[in-house]
Amino acid sequence: MIEVSRRIPVNEPGQPHLTRSDVWQGLVRKANNALPFVPAMTHCEVTERIDDNTIIREIEFRGERCHEKVTLTPETNVRFDRLDGTVLGTINNDIEEDDDGLGLRFSFSLSLEGVADGSSEEIEYGKVVERDYLKAVDATLAAIRKLKNQRSALIGQYYKVVDSMDLAAFEAMHTPDARVLFANFPAAEGRAAIAGAIGHFWSTIGGLSHRIVNRWDHADETILEVAVDYTRLDGSHVVLPCVSIIRPEDDKVKELRVFIDVAPIYAKQEEAVGA
Repeated sequence: MIEVSRRIPVNEPGQPHLTRSDVWQGLVRKANNALPFVPAMTHCEVTERIDDNTIIREIEFRGERCHEKVTLTPETNVRFDRLDGTVLGTINNDIEEDDDGLGLRFSFSLSLEGVADGSSEEIEYGKVVERDYLKAVDATLAAIRKLKNQRSALIGQYYKVVDSMDLAAFEAMHTPDARVLFANFPAAEGRAAIAGAIGHFWSTIGGLSHRIVNRWDHADETILEVAVDYTRLDGSHVVLPCVSIIRPEDDKVKELRVFIDVAPIYAKQEEAVGA
């Protein structure tokens, strides 16, 4: 039996800071398609979804195809049970957090068909597999950091464009089938409709500036708590709380939902008119 357990620090100086949720979402992606995360794997296909947290997948690792049962314990553990092939056993990915910070532990307990326990062949194979899995963990963390950077870059550019009120650039940042729901206005679908709706809203204000207060990343979307500083047409300001949900697709925004009460923007202007 080959048994190995190693803990890799998640956050290193000079790298984007990852949260437990970031790591978990990366592990979920890896469970569904390990190819971007595991250099030694050349095939990965989900063949059955038993429930939300259990799948069967077919993989090819070091030239051999086999099947694995993958069990996900949200935010904590991913367990891989080999169902067939010449190498049987269990592999675990555990997210750990202690005084040393966030860590990703991989451990495996494997047996090699036709090879005696403790033999030189088993020991040598164990070293090879350990090296492969160390590379896989490093590649996994690198891929998660890349995803985090891509998401951050998109969000940063999106709000830079919004705050500049550059309507053409704003329109171009959405997918052709994008959908935007802003405040209590009707949803706008498609780039032209989105530009028309937001362009009309922008024509009623003098400017705006977003400050992100909190951010929560999930596999398919990011939730933002935002403070928005609106400049009224008379030059005065009002800062409003807002929650936005962004669903990205590559380097574009596929869906945006903005929950905000914009009535205070117009209150002072309306009062002035009434006076």
